[in-house]
Amino acid sequence: MLAAGRGRRMGGAKHLRPLAGVPLAERVVRALLRTSAARVRLVLAPDDAAGRALATRIGVAALAAEDPDEGRAASVRAAVRAAASDSRGALFALADQPFLEPDDFERLFDAFRAEPGAIVRAEYGGEPGSPVLFPADCFAELLLLRGREGGRSLVERRRERVRLVSLPPEHGRDLDAPEDWPAESAPLPSAAHMERTFSIVKPDAVRGRKLGAILEAIEASGLTIVATKMVQLDQPKAEGFYAVHKERPFFKDLVKFMTSGPVLVSVLEGDDAVARYRKLMGATDPAKADAGTLRKRFATNIEQNAVHGSDSLENAQTEIAYFFSATELVKR
Repeated sequence: MLAAGRGRRMGGAKHLRPLAGVPLAERVVRALLRTSAARVRLVLAPDDAAGRALATRIGVAALAAEDPDEGRAASVRAAVRAAASDSRGALFALADQPFLEPDDFERLFDAFRAEPGAIVRAEYGGEPGSPVLFPADCFAELLLLRGREGGRSLVERRRERVRLVSLPPEHGRDLDAPEDWPAESAPLPSAAHMERTFSIVKPDAVRGRKLGAILEAIEASGLTIVATKMVQLDQPKAEGFYAVHKERPFFKDLVKFMTSGPVLVSVLEGDDAVARYRKLMGATDPAKADAGTLRKRFATNIEQNAVHGSDSLENAQTEIAYFFSATELVKR
C-alpha cells in the first residue's frame, strides 16, 4: 500500500509533483511493483482525479481515503479494508520517499518472512521511520486509528513486536518541504520507469523450436531476462493462471492447449517493460499483427499465438508471483 497526500507544505498535490519528470508517487509505486509484494494499492483523497489517472496509467488500483483531512489514519484504514482475506500483512509506504529502491522494500519483506508476527519498520542511521509492515493480526487495531499519526501509536503500544531494519539513510530521504527538494543538478534515481513483466513462450512455439529466436528478439529489444524456466503445466496450474477466463467459452480449449506441452516462463525487466513487451508480441491475432512482431513471425493462429505477456503492471506482479519466488529473480 502506498499513501499519498496533498502536501500542504509543498503548496499542492505533493505526490504528483515530478522529480526528474516522474511524479513522486509513480517512483514509489514502480519500485514496489518490482518486489515480491502480492498487491500494490495507491491511497488517494476521494476527489483526486489526477491521482486516479496516474494509478490507471501505471496499472495499479486506487483507494479513496474516507476522510483525507484526517491524515494518515484514514489512508491506513482504507488500505486495511481493501486487504485480501488471505493477506499476511500490509506494508505502508509514503509517496514522499521517492529514493527507496526495490531491494530496500525486499529487505523489509525478508525480515517479516523470518518473523511473521513482527511489526517490521525501517530505520535510517539509527532513527526509525517509514515504511512500516504490520502483520494481519494488527489489522483490527489499525482500523481503530484516528488522526494524523497513522500507525505510529500502534507501533508505540507494541514496541516488543517491532523489528528494525537498517536501510541506507540517503534512500530514506523525505521530501516533506520545499527545502528538502534536490537541486536540479543533483543525481537522481534512474529506474523510475524500470518495470518487470511476465512472459510465456507457449507450447506451439516450444514445439516449433522457436525458443532461441524468441529469446534473441526479447534481448535485442533491450529487455533483460532476470528469471526463466521450462515448466509443464498441469490442469490445476493452468486453470489457476487463467481463472479470470473461467466463464468464457474458450476456457477449456485454452487450458487444453496450455497443458499440451512444456512452456517457457520468464520475467523480463526494462524501462516500461509491460508496454514494450506487449508491442514486441504484436496483436493477439497474428493476421493483424505488425511485421516483425513475435506473433507475426511465430504464431500459427489466434488460438496458438506463440507468446503471452502481462497486460498491466499489477497483473505482471501477480503472474510473476504465480510462477517465481523472490529468490529466483536475479540482478543483471
